[in-house]
This record gives sequence, structure tokens and C-alpha cells, in this order.
Amino acid sequence: MKPEVQHALKRYLLTVADDEIVIGYRDSEWTGIAPIVEEDIAFSSLAQDEIGHARLYYTLVAELTGKDADHLALLREKDAYYHARLLEQRATPKYHPSGEHESGGDWAFAVARRFLYDLFDDLRIQDHTASSYAPLAGAARKIQREERYHLKHGEVWWETLATGSLEARERLERALERMWPDLLGLFEAAPGEDLLVAEGILPRTTADLLEPWLERAWPYFDRYSLPFPGNREAQGWALRIQAAQGGRQGQHGPGWDELYEEMTMVRKLEPEGVW
Repeated sequence: MKPEVQHALKRYLLTVADDEIVIGYRDSEWTGIAPIVEEDIAFSSLAQDEIGHARLYYTLVAELTGKDADHLALLREKDAYYHARLLEQRATPKYHPSGEHESGGDWAFAVARRFLYDLFDDLRIQDHTASSYAPLAGAARKIQREERYHLKHGEVWWETLATGSLEARERLERALERMWPDLLGLFEAAPGEDLLVAEGILPRTTADLLEPWLERAWPYFDRYSLPFPGNREAQGWALRIQAAQGGRQGQHGPGWDELYEEMTMVRKLEPEGVW
């Protein structure tokens, strides 16, 4: 593999791995506080799956670079993580040390983000199965089996919120309004993706996934008359919202500082330790 191709592939795989570990970590925060016991189990399982997927991708990077997968996951500098900004946002309640409720927390935001991300991630995984880079294609086929469950879980909760009580519906609509710019940031391409497409490692860039994602997501909005910030036109989709980009370049929002410290804290206690 040519050095420039290897560099682009490493960068792309880090982007995918970072997406997975960050949403996995954020979703794991619902363990013990989800609205029903069944969702304590289900959401924890989804989070565990995502962190496992992240480990697969970090292992692919480790094989390309000779670096340790755990080091890649937990010991990089804060601005060397390339996940989409949507995924780093806290969705769970935050509390004072006294135990009193402080702020935030919205189950509707958590499940809507997860479902719309899974619609995106499923398209990305399908592309990975067609990769000429055999380790990536093999990893994607393993992940694909779990992704079907993720999508089914999301569909059930999407319908539950959209057709439930007035408050549930309003929470879903507010969550969608809040997340749209960052949601569209999922489709920001990593540097070098055009080169990976030319080499057959990817069939298309991350940016190219936007149109098929819109086609796939639209029926879930249309079916339940949920507001959608765009129209299908003869030349494709016309969106009324600008994507909030920067995550793929290591530029993150204010919530990332706290999340990074929490996520890497234990590993940093003994960076060279064997666990």
C-alpha cells in the first residue's frame, strides 16, 4: 500500500472508531437511569456494541501503524479525535455533588440521535463490506449482524415517541430541532477519502452518503408528520439547514472537554499498565 493511501486509510479508520467510542460512551451513561428497566439493559447493550465496534476499528489502525489499540482509543491528545460533534453531546441529566438535579437530560434526544446515527452508520457499514481492503470488509461483516438489532430498536422508539403522549411528541420535535446542524455534520468527509475511493477502499466518500441517508430517513419523518428541514427536488434534496462541521478536523464543542477527561481518566492513571 502506498504511504499516502495508508495515511488516508488510518485517518479514516480513526474517524469511524472515534464516532463509535464516543456514542458508545455517551449511551452508556444511561445505565441505571433509563426510563424503564428493559431500556437499562437494551441501551447498555447498544453502548457495549458500539465500544466493541470501536475496538475493531482501532485494531485495524494498530495493524497499519504498529501502535497499541488501547493507546489509540484512550491516550491521544484531545484535538486528535475526529468524531462528529453530534455524538459528544450529553443527553443524560447532570447532578450537583450533593445529588440535586442540575441540568439537561433528555431521553428523546438520546434515542433520536441513536436512531438517526444508526441509519447513517448502516450505510457506512454497507460500504465497508464492499471495500477492497479485506480487513475492513471482514470487520464490517461482523458488525453488520448487530447493526440490524440497533435499527430495529431505534424504529420502535421513534414510533413510540412520535405517536405517544403530547409531551413525548414535543420532546422528540425539540430534540430534532436541536440536533439538525450537528446531525448533518456526520457527513463531513475525513481528509483523503477521495484517494481511498480512487483505490477502491471505499466505494464513495462520507459526504456522498448524505443523499441516500435523506432518502432513507425521510419516510420516518413523513409517516409521523415530523418536521423535516428539506424538500426533495428534481436535482436532489434541498436543505434549509447548514451543517455544523469541524468534528472530522478535531474541532469540538464545549461538552468534549469534560467527556474526554472522563473517558480517558482511568487509562491515564497508569498509561503503560497491563489490565
